[in-house]
Amino acid sequence: MITRNGSANPQVATIGGRLRRLRKERSLTQAELARQIGIQQSDLSRMEKGEYRVSLDNLVKILSALDLQVADFFAFAARAESQTATQRPLSHEDMQLLHMLRELSPEARQEVQQFVEFKLRRERVERRVHQSLLSNQDGGS
Repeated sequence: MITRNGSANPQVATIGGRLRRLRKERSLTQAELARQIGIQQSDLSRMEKGEYRVSLDNLVKILSALDLQVADFFAFAARAESQTATQRPLSHEDMQLLHMLRELSPEARQEVQQFVEFKLRRERVERRVHQSLLSNQDGGS
């Protein structure tokens, strides 16, 4: 879906890009996949570009044609996102944190790890809520 400033919604674009990559990995053209699931090739193209949302119905049809379960599609996405985050080079602040962490006792390190895991879970929930609110706003306009 195109946002008000003319750019694609990042979540929609990410899903579309992932669908395109999976389709190409299976050596399918847009026309072939569109025909298999009963939509126009131009609609599939717009979904892959992130120009508009893939309905749940169409997502299930696409993934079925690609021989992939919905849960696997999103689990793969989460792993890919996590790998992308871990492949970034360490910043100066990251290095400082690591040096401080090394000075801590094993018990204190464990406490820090638990706290970071707690904060990460909380931020992920907040992001999902925020994304859900944005999706509801986009869908209602």
